[in-house]
Amino acid sequence: MNIRNLTLVTLFSVALSFSQNGEKNFIDQPYIEVTGQIETEVTPNEIYLNIVLNENDKKGKISIEQQENQIIAVLKSLQIDLDKNFSVLDFDGYYKRKFLANDEVTKKKRYELIVNDGETLGKVYYALDNIDVSNVSIVKTSHSDIEKIRRETKLKALKAAKEKAHDYASAINQTIGKALFIQEIRNLPNNRLYGNHLNVLNEVVVTGYGARSKEEKIQGLNVKAIIIAETVQAKFSLN
Repeated sequence: MNIRNLTLVTLFSVALSFSQNGEKNFIDQPYIEVTGQIETEVTPNEIYLNIVLNENDKKGKISIEQQENQIIAVLKSLQIDLDKNFSVLDFDGYYKRKFLANDEVTKKKRYELIVNDGETLGKVYYALDNIDVSNVSIVKTSHSDIEKIRRETKLKALKAAKEKAHDYASAINQTIGKALFIQEIRNLPNNRLYGNHLNVLNEVVVTGYGARSKEEKIQGLNVKAIIIAETVQAKFSLN
């Protein structure tokens, strides 16, 4: 009795699958199902930095405007295109009440800076450190052609799936026919910074130290590569 019930359930599930598709399923013919996966390593050429200025962080209370002018001067000296790569994200001001003294307004400003390579990243970090701007973190790394690279990686994954299917069929003296089904399998990027995730600078760079100066150490920063992994599932008729 138990076996019969299990068989009925199985048959019902298959029948349900046919009815949900609303058309003849490809499983009425011999086929082979495979997946192809390809990983592409990409060196980022877009490194997004978050820079925060806070008047309370400065001894002697240097104004936000003065700090901003210092940053602009430093970035210009590094030949960074400010119109394209430097922008204000938000600006806050809040009151600080004091007993038996004048109330103060403290300002906080946050910026986004985009640099294109590890060498420039190191120079920026060193230059900002020299003007006592230390609240700097990397929030995202990417590549200007990231979507094109993803498409190319998917095509390579599909070709890998076809080659795998061909090898399997050859092992049993058969051949594959046309593709019956192709589907992309969504993969989460395994690089922590590919996307909007807050990470501090030291978590995403590798420094080779030794007996060198601080400037040489910082300018030796290397940004971790982005790993683009794409998976494609395919079904081919089996001859």
